[in-house]
Amino acid sequence: MDDKRKEAVAAKKARKEARRTIRKALDAESASTAHELGLPPTAVELSASKSNANRPLPAPPEHLPSGSCTICLFYQYKEPSWTAREHRAALNKVHELASRYNVAGRGRCAPEGLNCTLTASANDMRAFCYALRSWDPNLFDGTDFKLEDGVPPEKRFRTFTLRKVDELVGYALDGVKAPSLHRHSGRHLEAPEYHKQMQEKDTVIIDVRNAYESDIGRFKPPEGGATLLDPKMRTSKDFPKWLNAPETKDQLKNKTVMMYCTGGIRCERATALLNQITDAEPEFQTKGVVMVRGGIERYLKTFPEGGYWKGKNYLFDKRMEQAPAKKTEEEMERDVESACCLCQKPFSHYRGQHKCAGNLPSSGLACAVPVIVCDAEECQDAATREPHRLECPLCVKGYQTPETAPDLVGQKRKLGLIARGGTDVVTGQRVAAGGSTNDANDSQQHQSVSQRLFVGKLPLTVTASKLRRSFERSDCKLESVHWIVDRSSGAFYGSAYCHMASVEDAQRAQSPGSLVLCQEFRKKGKGRKQQRRAPVAFAPVREGEVWPPSESLSEMEYPPMRS
Repeated sequence: MDDKRKEAVAAKKARKEARRTIRKALDAESASTAHELGLPPTAVELSASKSNANRPLPAPPEHLPSGSCTICLFYQYKEPSWTAREHRAALNKVHELASRYNVAGRGRCAPEGLNCTLTASANDMRAFCYALRSWDPNLFDGTDFKLEDGVPPEKRFRTFTLRKVDELVGYALDGVKAPSLHRHSGRHLEAPEYHKQMQEKDTVIIDVRNAYESDIGRFKPPEGGATLLDPKMRTSKDFPKWLNAPETKDQLKNKTVMMYCTGGIRCERATALLNQITDAEPEFQTKGVVMVRGGIERYLKTFPEGGYWKGKNYLFDKRMEQAPAKKTEEEMERDVESACCLCQKPFSHYRGQHKCAGNLPSSGLACAVPVIVCDAEECQDAATREPHRLECPLCVKGYQTPETAPDLVGQKRKLGLIARGGTDVVTGQRVAAGGSTNDANDSQQHQSVSQRLFVGKLPLTVTASKLRRSFERSDCKLESVHWIVDRSSGAFYGSAYCHMASVEDAQRAQSPGSLVLCQEFRKKGKGRKQQRRAPVAFAPVREGEVWPPSESLSEMEYPPMRS
């Protein structure tokens, strides 16, 4: 047996022994915790509350169903951020490992880190996680890989997509605006501690997810305990503005602040943002900021009967939602507080990708957040035939997000997080006196955001289907294509307006600045080919312009050519 084989066998044996030791300790602790919380032993699965960071991953269960897969959710922030070269290397490495271990799913890779939801066989998934740890142990040894085995095969992703982005969560806190996690991140509580904290007075608990996620499930602290606050966010970009509002600060002042989200990643930045604000504003203080380790996902596995959770946990993978494992259907029905946006019948499933048709008062842009349409045939038909009738609860109430965001760069200067000489400690970027790191990026950030995009330099062989597939590869949904033609000749010269399904889709598509076109290549010396890219920019509707165009100008598969 060669040395490498011996090392592998020894490492496997050591991991097995470590898991056995951990299981014994958890069994002893579990009964004690359940008793302390006043719950029967079966109501608490203490092992599920433990992070997998800095320890061996749990072994695959025996006798898994044939064809089943394992789903893995994980995120890992990097501070200081990766340089441009390191960022490219990380993208390439994750792609390489996903291919090697037959991993499918989707992820986001930003200079600030990595966030993925993946599926594979139980053994391949663990091999992928260990390979990440081997590649960069200083970073990924501390990653909490959340694994769920025995997932039905129909929930498996078909392909692997890793998007290069500026920010892992769309808070608009990328670059120098990002708060420091090393200095300001909230304190992590394991699920039993978090459960107990909800019983305390002078405590507020904030749902940092979007409102449409909160509609189908949320925490309900006990009477006399924590007060639940809902930021009423259409997108995560609303959160800094809500947090900066004077009425919000009044509700948080001198309180212990709890935060929660699906898996924990949104709370990392959200807790750090609040702690930075209180650090920079002596008159605004809390008694501490905490988050649940592993998010709702891990809390529900720790409390399989639900604990203080009511409803379902909205998920961004093929499972769609998560419910407490030991809660009956009747109990789940009693928890439902959401309703069909058409008939108002209690309902808690998002099906059919229906979107809100309301307009945001501040910008006039479409709201476009998911809305609930029940499974009644008449409601499904109405939603398809008359989508203008669909409105989310926030638009029904006319809710408007606060407009003023905190001066995050100014706060970081005040706190010494932008050092003398202008170097940001979070990103390593140099910051100019005005707060910008790059004139091009700065002007890009201040473009008028719109649901309509201008796409240029298109080849004459382009079609609407090719454009649609190109956007889909970037996880962006295209609603319609309108070819731009010469006014006098009516001929197409390589440009189009692309109306996206939502503002978020438009922002994701525009973020890289260009679109990689499916099945289109250009020659690049010595017979080599390079994928063709088309520049992408926001194209706000001009005053007096009719948009969308009339039915006579509706989408055509092929652009019009000169006769």
